[in-house]
Amino acid sequence: MRQRIMVAAALMRPTVRSLPWTLLAAGWGLGLVIAAVPVLFSTEFSAAVLVNVVRVAALCGAVGMAFVLDDPARHTTGVPPVPRPLRQALRAAVVLLVGAAWWTAVLGVVRAGTDAARWAALPSGAVTVEAGALSGLALALAAAVVRFSAVQVPGPAVAGTALVLPVMAGVLLPPPFALFVPLGDPRWEDAHLLWSGVLAAVLAAWALCGPEPHRRVGGARGGRPGPWRMRLTRSTRLRPGE
Repeated sequence: MRQRIMVAAALMRPTVRSLPWTLLAAGWGLGLVIAAVPVLFSTEFSAAVLVNVVRVAALCGAVGMAFVLDDPARHTTGVPPVPRPLRQALRAAVVLLVGAAWWTAVLGVVRAGTDAARWAALPSGAVTVEAGALSGLALALAAAVVRFSAVQVPGPAVAGTALVLPVMAGVLLPPPFALFVPLGDPRWEDAHLLWSGVLAAVLAAWALCGPEPHRRVGGARGGRPGPWRMRLTRSTRLRPGE
């Protein structure tokens, strides 16, 4: 355990430097701008509308999270001695720490743009669970792409999927399983039990997709030849009568 902690500490600086901060900041910045709409335009929104504003801001953060595992050098550096789950956990931990500060800022901006009564009616804990589930979904999708393909930069495709899936869920899910229910709806509590389940499921999916594949997807060129190739090479070297 001590050795693993020392390895993680040694990897912290290169991990921070390798993260796509520009793309992350773009998603976070857009989310903050959306959350600041009531302040910027001096508009009094109801608590139900504020919930939707916060949801859109959370979706922007999830789009940024889609780029966390982007690594153009993934297949050019060989097999590193540090296991993939630890490398991914370090990247996610760094981004989640900054993302937690960003989410606090989002809620603070919303709080600044509304009065005390509307803020009290806003279920900040419930929308935080939604935001966590959306970001966890993007992280799990990125891990799945890395695990089952040779794609080095899964972010663009995952970002598009992270945008489409919530929209499809809002349109296609039957009412008993609706996720994006309005504030005050009788299904609010049931919906957030579902959100908690989604959060647990996507985190479990991320953990399952973390390990290195037993065989590199796509097959690296120049690597060790397979048994069939070794047999073929050996047979072509034989001469008649040998």
